[in-house]
Amino acid sequence: MNKNSKKKYSIFLKVFLAHLIVIVLLDVNLSKIIEKDSKNFKLENNAKFVNLKSISLEEIERKRKKLEALKKKKLAEEKKKKLAEEKKQNELEKLKQDELKELANYEINKLEKELLEIERIESLIKLQNIRNAQLTDSEQRYILTIKAKIENNWLIPHNTKHDKICTAIVNQLPSGKVTSVTIHGCKGDSIYIDSLVNAVWKSSPLPVAPDIEVFQENIVLQFEEPN
Repeated sequence: MNKNSKKKYSIFLKVFLAHLIVIVLLDVNLSKIIEKDSKNFKLENNAKFVNLKSISLEEIERKRKKLEALKKKKLAEEKKKKLAEEKKQNELEKLKQDELKELANYEINKLEKELLEIERIESLIKLQNIRNAQLTDSEQRYILTIKAKIENNWLIPHNTKHDKICTAIVNQLPSGKVTSVTIHGCKGDSIYIDSLVNAVWKSSPLPVAPDIEVFQENIVLQFEEPN
């Protein structure tokens, strides 16, 4: 074997040995990796198997029943809450309807009372008009004296709109003390009507009747705006 051949043989042997060492090392590391993965896979499978095996059929059934019970409880609470809201809404609606009925009854009663009072006043005025045609001189002087005192106390505001004649129904005691004043059939500003009412109250006590037969508990007076 010549010198060049020996040199090539030596290089080939070195390369072969180097490859052999690399292959051995790779084979060892790969075996360890495969063995490790295999152990991990076995452990995981065993763990899963153990977990599944540890839960009995009774436990699964118990959990299922518990879940169903919780669902039923939730539905029952929602239904109860809905019923409570509906009940509250119905109660509010009932209160509203009752309030409307009470208001309607109040308005009806108020109108009935007002109509009865108007009828009473109109009847009183008719009777007084009939009586005025039959008044004695003493009764006429008595009424004119009362009317004059009221007119003297009547302070009429300026620039007020009103009817030409206003009727006042005055209730009094035998002492002349005024107990009530009602203005009827007088269309005008409220300030004008109030001024007449104030004049009547200011005139209390009214002139005393000279005789018990002349005294009138209810006096109907018609007023024109004094000059």
